Amino acid sequence: MLNSSSPVTLLKNVIVSNVWLLTDSEGRRFLIDSGVRTERLSIKVGLWFCGVRKKGDLTALILTHRHSDHAGNAAWIREKYDCPVVCHENDAEILSGQQKPPKLKRGVGPFYHEYICGLEDKKPSVCAVDESITTGEWKYGFHIYPAYGHTEGSVLIYHEPTQTLFTGDALLAGIPPLRQFEWLGLAVPVYSLNVKQCHQYMLDFLADPPPVSTVCSGHGPITQKNAAKKINNFYQRQIFKGKTELYSV
Repeated sequence: MLNSSSPVTLLKNVIVSNVWLLTDSEGRRFLIDSGVRTERLSIKVGLWFCGVRKKGDLTALILTHRHSDHAGNAAWIREKYDCPVVCHENDAEILSGQQKPPKLKRGVGPFYHEYICGLEDKKPSVCAVDESITTGEWKYGFHIYPAYGHTEGSVLIYHEPTQTLFTGDALLAGIPPLRQFEWLGLAVPVYSLNVKQCHQYMLDFLADPPPVSTVCSGHGPITQKNAAKKINNFYQRQIFKGKTELYSV
């Protein structure tokens, strides 16, 4: 459950992938990820109840990565609310349709995962990109950290004024589409182009993170209570696990 004073809202009744609305101290509203196309009505209703109803009500849509369950409504949101779409430059050419995405269906996972990968391959998200970003400091208090490997330009989005971390699929807070149970986990191999690279970037970030009070992942519940302690404990478990595997070789 969200803290009533939290600047972050998880849109209700959006099931497949999380769509987050961040309102800063200046009243600017940022949508982080846009959900899957089949849940467009739920997103519209959720935004309406949050006061986002017309063109100009959103400052920007910022994408953690280009996959269709996160960028599926980007073009629609861009047109409906007249807001810029922002993503990392490594994803921008594919999202804008200038470059064909590599296949996700590679025969490396269970049949149901392969089926979902096949759907992504058939109809990837396409949207004009108004601003492509790199890692480092952006504007409005946002900092972009690399989490490449899930997609070419998958990133972590950190909002310094509210100490909020948006992780996309690089760090999950639960098993999709469940939000009842909190379970931290790294990017899933079958949906990632280079999962080892993504895992390493995530662990590098967790080794020395900025102050984090809230973690908003692409799937699962919000992590607010003891967020910094939880991600540190998760990092320590991953390091211990890695050392254990190394010693057993």
